[in-house]
Amino acid sequence: MNAITRDQHEELKTRIEPLRQQVEAWRTNKGSNEKMPEPLWEEAIALAKVYGVSPVQRILRIDYRGLERRALGIIKPPAKAAPRVVPPKFVELPSVPARRAEHLVELEDGTGRKLSLKVAAGHLAEVLPLAQSFWRPGS
Repeated sequence: MNAITRDQHEELKTRIEPLRQQVEAWRTNKGSNEKMPEPLWEEAIALAKVYGVSPVQRILRIDYRGLERRALGIIKPPAKAAPRVVPPKFVELPSVPARRAEHLVELEDGTGRKLSLKVAAGHLAEVLPLAQSFWRPGS
C-alpha cells in the first residue's frame, strides 16, 4: 500500500487509540516471554489492511515483520481449539509382479583371465565353487 494522506493518518490515530491503550496495558502486565494476545493482533491486522503496515506498526510499536506477514495472510493465527486428530487410513497398494533379479559376478585372476557369470537371485551360493575352481592353481 502507498503512503497514506495526512487526513488518513489523522483518522488512523483516532481509530487506533483504544487499541494502542490496550497494547500498552498488555505490555505493562505481560510476562517476560508472553506473546501479544490474538484479539490485539486481529485489530492491528484489520487496521493495517486499511491504512498500511508501517503507520499501524509505528503507532502500536509492534513487530513490523510479524504484522506484515499476518496482514498478508502468511501467518495464520493459532487455532482456538485443539486440532482434531484424524485416524490414519489403510491404503492398499497394488502388488507389483515380482521380477527375477539377476546378479552379475565378475572374477579376475592375477594373470588377467576373467570370468563373468549371470546368477539368478537366490543362487549366489553356487558361485563359490566356481570361483574356487577359477582361482585354483593350474586351472
